[in-house]
Amino acid sequence: MTHLIAPLLLVLAQLAGAAPDAAKPDPAALEQMARRALARVEVMRGQKLSKPLKMGVKDRDEVTKFIQQRLADEYGPAKVAAEGRLLQLHGLLPAGLDYGGFITSLLAEQVAGFYDHTRQELHIASWLPLFMQEPVMAHEIFHAIQDQEWGGGALIDSKKHTHDAVLAHAALLEGDATLVMLNYAQAEVDPTADMSTSKFAINMVATSLPLQMSSAQFPIMASAPDYLKQSLIFPYQRGLLFVAALRQGGRSWDDIREVYADPPASSEQILHPEKYWPDRDAPSVVKLPAPLWPGFTRGWEGTAGEFHFQQMLLGHLEVAEAAKAAAGWDGDHTVLETSGEQAVAVTLSTWDTPEDAAAFEAALRRVYDARKAPRPALTTERDGTTLAFAFSADAALARKAVDTARAKGTIERR
Repeated sequence: MTHLIAPLLLVLAQLAGAAPDAAKPDPAALEQMARRALARVEVMRGQKLSKPLKMGVKDRDEVTKFIQQRLADEYGPAKVAAEGRLLQLHGLLPAGLDYGGFITSLLAEQVAGFYDHTRQELHIASWLPLFMQEPVMAHEIFHAIQDQEWGGGALIDSKKHTHDAVLAHAALLEGDATLVMLNYAQAEVDPTADMSTSKFAINMVATSLPLQMSSAQFPIMASAPDYLKQSLIFPYQRGLLFVAALRQGGRSWDDIREVYADPPASSEQILHPEKYWPDRDAPSVVKLPAPLWPGFTRGWEGTAGEFHFQQMLLGHLEVAEAAKAAAGWDGDHTVLETSGEQAVAVTLSTWDTPEDAAAFEAALRRVYDARKAPRPALTTERDGTTLAFAFSADAALARKAVDTARAKGTIERR
């Protein structure tokens, strides 16, 4: 669900470390370097920016304020709090965590430069040492090309796309930009190098990303709940593997450009590139009416997606087992509804086969049984390929939510 992370900004997590007291490069030299990087990236991908790129150098305090402002503009405190409550009911966050505050600190720690698609401006991190700046600039400058020339910024607009689709789009953007960064660095040795077609090289990089992003020099990331770690890593790691899979399947860079006009629609398609191409598996459309009952308010709603369902099982199941149990996902609508102190998180989902629905229900039950007290009540109900489930501190409310979801929800199979 990385709902707050993915659409916030096109940000590059630090893939290599630098001492926090490293000497700060001269801002004028950084901007000159960025102009040189822009020219090289335009040649690499055969796409020029049609207007001058705005840029500026930012310190950590300025970046933190920017992230806080984007959270407020994109969501507002009520929706941030509702998402945190939903994730706690799902067992993905500890009780009492300041969700919005933690996300702000986590992103501020990981940023090594970013492109702001809302203002179409490149921000260069003042604290990054000079030897790391140029590959990072290549990554972020490519985000400007994705946004201004191919409409990439609009793909992470949470007001236009489902949350799961935003995550999938963020993976496309970050995966492609990471390949640009890798090839940019490799060009110093071999100008014709293209890592995207080397399955061995890509798998090595993808495997190393979690360790690099969670190393001891990043204490906030190291201390983060596993769900937040995986949410931040997903667009880079799985996006890299997704774009590389298309390239290794024979698609040219011109073909990859066309993906922006017809992007992956779900985290399922990112996790399983073959479900995007060559055989498209479009997610089903699931809807729950709002509100479920009079007197309740819908604080959060969206498509949770296969990535989120998989994360719900991790921590108590092995990775391969969790991935297999979530792999039959075909669509869902997940909501949080509240009335005073009462809260219920309810999901109506559809699966590829009845066996897939039964497998996820069984895995979810196993994980729930392993959760430590105090824990909310869980109610599930399955019928063929349809599975409804709800979490609430009030067992009767969870039961009512599942019954209402099954009675009033709609599923459009695709």
